Amino acid sequence: MLTYIDVHLIYTLPVIAVLASITWPFISRLELFKIAFVCTMAFVYTTPWDNYIIFHNAWMYKPKNILAVIGYVPVEEYMFFVIQTVMTSLWALVCTRWSPACFNFNFNKTSYILIRWIPILVLALTAIQGYNIAVPGKDTFYLGCILWWSCPVIIFLWYGAGNYFVKKSTSTAIAIIVPTLYLCWVDRIALKDDVWHINEKTSLNIFVADDLPFEECLFFLITNVIIVLGSMAFDKSYGLADTYTFDYPLRYGTSWKYNNQQMRAFVTAECDMSPSPVNDIRHCLNVLKIASKSFNVASLVFPAGVRLHLIILYAFCRVTDDMIDSEPNVGVKKQKLMLIERFIDEIFADRSADYDVKTSTSRKPEVDWQRYRQELTDEELSCFRAISRISFYLPRKPFYELIDGYRWDVNGKMVQNETDLLLYSSYVAGSVGTLCVYVMMYKCGVNIDDDARHDFVIKKAQQMGQVLQIVNISRDIVTDSETLGRCYVPAEYMDDAAADVNTLCTDRNPWTLGSEKLKTYATRMISLANQYQLESLEGIRYLPYEVRGPVLVATDIYRGVACAVEASPTYPRRASLDKWDKILIGVNSLYVKSLKYFFQADRCKQC
Repeated sequence: MLTYIDVHLIYTLPVIAVLASITWPFISRLELFKIAFVCTMAFVYTTPWDNYIIFHNAWMYKPKNILAVIGYVPVEEYMFFVIQTVMTSLWALVCTRWSPACFNFNFNKTSYILIRWIPILVLALTAIQGYNIAVPGKDTFYLGCILWWSCPVIIFLWYGAGNYFVKKSTSTAIAIIVPTLYLCWVDRIALKDDVWHINEKTSLNIFVADDLPFEECLFFLITNVIIVLGSMAFDKSYGLADTYTFDYPLRYGTSWKYNNQQMRAFVTAECDMSPSPVNDIRHCLNVLKIASKSFNVASLVFPAGVRLHLIILYAFCRVTDDMIDSEPNVGVKKQKLMLIERFIDEIFADRSADYDVKTSTSRKPEVDWQRYRQELTDEELSCFRAISRISFYLPRKPFYELIDGYRWDVNGKMVQNETDLLLYSSYVAGSVGTLCVYVMMYKCGVNIDDDARHDFVIKKAQQMGQVLQIVNISRDIVTDSETLGRCYVPAEYMDDAAADVNTLCTDRNPWTLGSEKLKTYATRMISLANQYQLESLEGIRYLPYEVRGPVLVATDIYRGVACAVEASPTYPRRASLDKWDKILIGVNSLYVKSLKYFFQADRCKQC
């Protein structure tokens, strides 16, 4: 015969263990706080109600089936408050984390008002009716208690997050229905085995299935709605703060000011905000999807706020690079380079040093947007605006290093040797690695605890950027030649540098060099990248724990491209990994390789 603790040991705790093993790479500090907060609220709010229900004999337990009682409620029932919340929260994380929160904002004022207020009106009437029918000893008691207890909470959560919940209706429905069906199945087993008993006198005696009263199904459905809606309330407030950085300037922390800011974000109607930042982010994501499928896949495993700002950063770097690359006229290239440099000057006009950042306050930079509207495409302008909204916590020096890389291309400077290759890669990718570190640190709410360690992490991030750029160059010898008339292969690798460079840059006919020679150039550059690859990974241990696995995923997917080049019998036109290869690499990096770095959180200091 089952006891109540057996139900947990056999049916609920193992499910949590499975879900925890799936979701642990995605459990950031924000997720931990969210789950802990929702669990606490569930426990505090449900405890008096549960005692009231049992006091009036709506539920009954045999003493031999429980460990102990506190008040009128078995200890295992108190455990269930937390267990169900954790179970559903983890499942909801699996279902709902994959799209940026800002894409689920509702900016239509009319529909927003209707979606917010009509359900609230219905819920208010339902709560009143539930209170009226919750008469002890009557067959409507249990149903009435469920209604008057649950509706006020749903009203509160729906006010702030109802529209967000509806916009994510498919994923939230799955997040609710699956645990509801599972818990109903477990409940039916427990009722059949008489672990607990529902009083027929206080129930409608309507059964959804054998031994499964309607009220029990309704209870699990409503409680899972509350849990998922509570999770969505957090996600909506986080998403609003990530998107509207000037309105919500404080980063994640435990301070009263931060929590007050997030409560303000929760009650704010998105329809009262400008849709422009969200539209700009859509443009940024489109840039990412087209320009780098590898990074687009890798970005999915980063925490939501980190992912959003990495998308913005990558898109800006990509469109500025394309502004130079896509322009055939050298004079126009130089004008565009001056435009980019002027923009960087404007957004960092208040900085006193290369690595001076404004993490305590977010200042809206003074930018002459009217001028940029005349000189940029819509996509370019969106990326410029987006980066300006997060520039306050980014240092200026890496942006000027990026410009030095663009200037290298504009001037047509050749790569003479490996030193030049490393320098160029540092300009165009090492700088981006540095900026990524700042994004991850800021959005995770942590600092590196001393200057020496900070310098070490930045050095390793620059190395990692160099490694990935060299891999890209080794892959793109043909593409760079045919589309840009450029060659980044070090001249010292070539038997006849003048002839080979002429073939690649002037004739733009790389295949006349022969596949074997192209493969030799590529493998030599990959060997150079391999020398620095392992060293660059040493910096991961100092990053916030929630981004260590995702960083490994991103680097290993790029490294997979290098392996594809090396494994090919001839030089491939443009080596790539298919979707399933990326997924397999990602799973291995996230769940296996990252373990050696995962328990290094003591290296970082919470702000």
